[in-house]
Amino acid sequence: MRLHLRRTIQNGEPVRLNGSVPVERSIEGRTDVISASPFQADLTAYPSLDGMVEVRGTLSGHLDMVCSRCLEPAHIELSIPFDERFKEREEGEEDLEDDEDMILSNEDEVELSPYLEEYVTLGVPSAPLCKDDCKGLCQTCGTNLNETACGCDNTVIDPRLAGLKDFFN
Repeated sequence: MRLHLRRTIQNGEPVRLNGSVPVERSIEGRTDVISASPFQADLTAYPSLDGMVEVRGTLSGHLDMVCSRCLEPAHIELSIPFDERFKEREEGEEDLEDDEDMILSNEDEVELSPYLEEYVTLGVPSAPLCKDDCKGLCQTCGTNLNETACGCDNTVIDPRLAGLKDFFN
């Protein structure tokens, strides 16, 4: 997906940008991702009088992942907000560092795909859950506590006081 800075600024009107964002590089090396669909970008580029173009919108898609508590499949719907500002670098700005809030481009045409992929990478949950109240697995026997209670004693005892455990028996 490409953004033409000069054309957008000269037009003076917001420009809609829609397209597909591949997620292969965003989930590369993630063993907890079972499958992923391409994310859809629904963006709008807003020009300003100072030569800057702000791109806002959302990236939406879904992932099938492994629940971090019970190891069951989890269907994760994501809607990731996108907001970046772009400006074409002027001749006098060669030595200036990129502003943290603005991306300076050496050309009129900006390829948005790397920025979109970065947002998807940051938006993928690090500890996905199949449901908000997932109970996980029993620490002792490994039973899925969402399906059945196991009856194991999982009382946590401070190791410094473990010797006193049998004192009252």
